[in-house]
Amino acid sequence: MSAWVVQVVVVALFALACGALVAAWMRGRLGVAAVALLVIAVAMWAAAFAAIATEFRGANNFATCQTDCGAIHYVSAVAFIAPPLLISLAALAMLVTRGTRWHARRAAAHENQG
Repeated sequence: MSAWVVQVVVVALFALACGALVAAWMRGRLGVAAVALLVIAVAMWAAAFAAIATEFRGANNFATCQTDCGAIHYVSAVAFIAPPLLISLAALAMLVTRGTRWHARRAAAHENQG
């Protein structure tokens, strides 16, 4: 298995997710986009676990295939590795959304006092 293929795909997924979250933030929809990213990542991870557990077309051998790796091995490797990163990114986006709302409420309350 050529690890650089998996690494490039994981980095590309991370970059696409970051771009989508930035675009959503610019439109004021970061919270919705973060929840959508979380749902997609959890579903992808569950599908990867199901494929690995049922040994679907040898998906459970993605870490041990040496020279006979197929597309299913690369897909299962990416589907197993990328979701935790995307879940963390979604959690960060949710924290940013919550912090932005909290900051806006504090500013409004401070304005009303004085």
